[in-house]
Amino acid sequence: MSIKEAIITKVMEAGGRLTVRSALNPILWLCAIITAPSVACLIFVKQPPSWLPWLAFIPIAAAIFGFFFLLFFDRDKLQSETYQIRKLELEMIHEKGYPSIPAASVEVIPNPKPPRLLEGQKEQTQ
Repeated sequence: MSIKEAIITKVMEAGGRLTVRSALNPILWLCAIITAPSVACLIFVKQPPSWLPWLAFIPIAAAIFGFFFLLFFDRDKLQSETYQIRKLELEMIHEKGYPSIPAASVEVIPNPKPPRLLEGQKEQTQ
C-alpha cells in the first residue's frame, strides 16, 4: 500500500468514526479538505499563484466567523445532535403541561455498544 493510499484510508476511517455532529462540522471538513493541500502547495511550490493564500485562508475565516455567529445568536447549534434532540424532547414534555422533570430522574444516554467482531476480524485500537 502506498503512502497516498494509507493517508486516504486513515482520513476515511476518521470521518466514519466522527460522532459529534454540530453546525460547524461541514466548514471544519472544508478547512481540512481545502486548507491542508493549499498550505502544502504554498510550502512546496516555488512560485505559487497569488490567489492560493486566499484559498487557504477563506475556509478558516469562515469557520471562525461561523463559530462566533453561532456563539452569540444560536448556541444550541454548537452542541451535538444528541444534545439537541434530548433538549427538544424535554421541551416537548414541558409544553404538554407536565411539571419540570427533576435532573435526577432524567435517564443518562449511554454510548452505543460497539459491534461484535466476527471470527477472523482484528480489533481496532482507538
